[in-house]
Amino acid sequence: MAEVTCPQCHTRQEIEADADGYRCIVCAGTWSFVRCTVCGERFHTRPGTRAWTCPNCGTPHGRTRRGTSRVGLPLPLLIVGAIVGIGTVIFLAQALGADDVPTPSPAPSSPSSIADPFRQVCRDLVDVQVFRVEALGRAAEALTADADALRQQGDEQNAAAVEDIVAAIRSYVEVAEGGGDTQAATEQLLDALAAVDCSI
Repeated sequence: MAEVTCPQCHTRQEIEADADGYRCIVCAGTWSFVRCTVCGERFHTRPGTRAWTCPNCGTPHGRTRRGTSRVGLPLPLLIVGAIVGIGTVIFLAQALGADDVPTPSPAPSSPSSIADPFRQVCRDLVDVQVFRVEALGRAAEALTADADALRQQGDEQNAAAVEDIVAAIRSYVEVAEGGGDTQAATEQLLDALAAVDCSI
């Protein structure tokens, strides 16, 4: 037997060590487990969760709304690939004498994704997938700032949608901490998330 703590009501309870999920004996919350393919940590998720990001190492898993796979690449393999790629570029530059040729300056392009408040919203939504109170709190704070940035940019529609997500997160956290209708809070959050399309 293994002991787990329900993320919703924080009740410790025993379950089978190899259980795929469980129903909380106090709040009746239903939970499944997922395991990160990179760091090996096991986490609670809601049943049917298709995509999630490991809160331990940040690796995305599962499928996006478009159905494309988002399985993470193990970090050591990614680092080795980056080193090999950089080494190849340096070697080719030296071998071909590229340092004698002046490099043209890049043409101005659209704002980078770092300066784009909507892209920041999409990055901040990662914490919402975890359904842990502390992660949701971080997401609500970050998304509030994102809504302000969108509004400053003149994007009132997306700012309002992000504020709806923040309100839904706060409702969900309130229910998770004090009890209530978790199904309604979850549906409110999912509906708010559906209004923001990060696939574009």
